[in-house]
Amino acid sequence: MFGDISSATKIDEIKFKNIAFPNDPIHYIAPTYDDMNHITFLLAKQMRANGITADRIVTLAKGGWPMTRSLVDFTKIKEVASIGVKFYQKLNQRYEVPKIYQDLPVSVKGESVILFDDVADTGKSLVYVKDYLLKAGVKQVTTVTLFYKSHSVIKPDFYGPTTAAWIVFPYESRESFSFFQRKWTKEGLSNEEIDSRMKQFGARQAWLDEYRLFS
Repeated sequence: MFGDISSATKIDEIKFKNIAFPNDPIHYIAPTYDDMNHITFLLAKQMRANGITADRIVTLAKGGWPMTRSLVDFTKIKEVASIGVKFYQKLNQRYEVPKIYQDLPVSVKGESVILFDDVADTGKSLVYVKDYLLKAGVKQVTTVTLFYKSHSVIKPDFYGPTTAAWIVFPYESRESFSFFQRKWTKEGLSNEEIDSRMKQFGARQAWLDEYRLFS
């Protein structure tokens, strides 16, 4: 099925429509909030079927934040903590050792946790934080992501659709616009052409006008 995934009963039934543009080798997908809510539901269902329980959800900032609330709802796991890790000081200036810029606000020693993020892309953040949690005394870490890319250095314990596409998330609309506005302007596209493409990602004209006004 393409486009509407609401009737999918299994992760492997979900197929997103590829978005492609002339002279652009990259293919994109643009899941909606409702799409990701349904994927979260299916992941929670999978975990329940496999007997997975946890004391807490640890969500990776910032990608894990939006759907963590749904995961809390579907799993009935009420305790949540967030952790943030970064690998770069500035563009192309990589830290020798990744930096925790937002540490856990509570002790997780002795707990079983679900480590949650929106996508396993390189997978390096998941690997680093999983190791960090185990060193902090966590008893068991179950890794869960909404999407998975096969080049990731880690395959999560539970994951949503596998894709090689560039994922344009709805909660990164302004950030995506800023990136693509610069990229496509350099490639000679007009504002109207850029807006037409952004609308295929789910952006609204009022948003684009506002983004451009204050970019």
